[in-house]
Amino acid sequence: RLDVEVVREIAAKSLRIFPFLTSASVLRTYGGFRPYMPDHLPLVGADPRLPGLFHVTGHEGAGIGLSVPSADLLHALVTGSAAPLDPAAFAVDRPTLAPYLEEAS
Repeated sequence: RLDVEVVREIAAKSLRIFPFLTSASVLRTYGGFRPYMPDHLPLVGADPRLPGLFHVTGHEGAGIGLSVPSADLLHALVTGSAAPLDPAAFAVDRPTLAPYLEEAS
């Protein structure tokens, strides 16, 4: 759901950055879905429950900025090449997500 106060705040901040928008009319607003994980780290890697399924999700609002390192990590995991960083921190079955996975099952 969109909160009118949040939309109003975003508009006010936008006008400070782009004052030429002062005369613009707002016709409608949209809300986007930004998936996140409870531990605030993205999921990047193989799903241990279904061979061949890989996840790259949960980047919250940082998906664009984290797209290249996530793609590099996924490429390494799929091809078996050296990973640019430890993939365990982003795995589906990492310990920090265990309580939430138990709730879902």
